[in-house]
Amino acid sequence: MKENKVQGIAFDLEGTVVDVEAAHHNAHFATAAEAGVEVNIDNAFRLLPHFIGGPDSKVMEDIWELSEKKVSPAELLKRKQFHYERLLATMDVSPRPGFCSFLAAVKHIGLPVSIGSLTSMVQAKVLLERSGVGAMIGEANIVLKEHVKNEKPAPDVFLETARRMGIDPKNQLVFEDSPRGVQAAIAAGSRAIGMPVYNRPEAIEPLRKAGVCMLFMTWSEINADTLIRSLSTQQ
Repeated sequence: MKENKVQGIAFDLEGTVVDVEAAHHNAHFATAAEAGVEVNIDNAFRLLPHFIGGPDSKVMEDIWELSEKKVSPAELLKRKQFHYERLLATMDVSPRPGFCSFLAAVKHIGLPVSIGSLTSMVQAKVLLERSGVGAMIGEANIVLKEHVKNEKPAPDVFLETARRMGIDPKNQLVFEDSPRGVQAAIAAGSRAIGMPVYNRPEAIEPLRKAGVCMLFMTWSEINADTLIRSLSTQQ
């Protein structure tokens, strides 16, 4: 058996599988505005180093650094959560188009699958239940913030997904939408595929620089059999 044969697949949750980035990012913008900082989709990639991939606490620190520092990062985080929950309540929470078909194809091949996310259990439960992804993956193979010691770009989360799937991390393929997630996958010894939410150079180039082996904009453009066969035979 080749050492780099794909034996299991791990998916980041938010953005990669379930696109609720609009709720997160509009909540970031609203919180920044309350702190007297103008942030929008055109300048966020430049002004907020943690804009894609978070975690939220780091994004709030980014906003705090730009503000007059009248409100603490902890208070900003509370405001962000308020705005996020308000926006999420009326938002469609579904897997990105094509994901369910891709997942079904992977399962048909016989590969184990997992979720590797640093979303908290409380927030992840809402997304996993409303999208149906939790039932598709299975609780035993869902790794969240509370399950690991160190956040991405540390490898902890993807070392744990590989462990739960019963495979060596080097035989794990990871799908991610953030550079830090890609770095975490590579640090774990896995290969990473980029799945950016935004079709913008500011979102795509950092993924390439982080070391993705491939990049796709939609799940619908991926043929699971072809992809896995290709990656499993690369020398």
